[in-house]
Amino acid sequence: MTQPKVAGLLEKIARIIPGIGGYQDREKRRDADKAVRIRAAEEVARCRELISEVMNDLSRSGGMKNLRLIGNLERLVTKLERMEDELRFAAYGYAGWFDREGISLEDLEKLYEYDLGLLSAAQALPEYVGDVDHIGSDIDWTSGLEEAVKDLRNALEGRKRIMESQEADIE
Repeated sequence: MTQPKVAGLLEKIARIIPGIGGYQDREKRRDADKAVRIRAAEEVARCRELISEVMNDLSRSGGMKNLRLIGNLERLVTKLERMEDELRFAAYGYAGWFDREGISLEDLEKLYEYDLGLLSAAQALPEYVGDVDHIGSDIDWTSGLEEAVKDLRNALEGRKRIMESQEADIE
């Protein structure tokens, strides 16, 4: 875990979220943590909106195949709503973790890797949603979307585990 690697991860995150350069400053860590989560939540919300538009188009088109697809999409929307809420309304940083003086480069590197994974997974979601014409030509497009939702869930859970394990180390 080298300083250049940590700096490289931070730089990638800063490209996704402008103004997050203060991520390493102790006073700004919580704000930066919230900015990462809010940005990811915004991408999830955008994906939900796109899915809702597709569901409306499918319902207007009718047909049993479309009804089954709408049911699958509704389940995905429910998962996305839960993740969006989890991202938006999580505790404002992990107090002990963000307040402690000496966060090691290893710990920061792990956090930045999870943050980058979380942001990448969230940004990928809307790319899997298309219009009804796209759906008609690609029968299995929902499996890609489902995998992207799983990737986001895994990134979110991994990030939570690292934060909670660091919190436990402090106590």
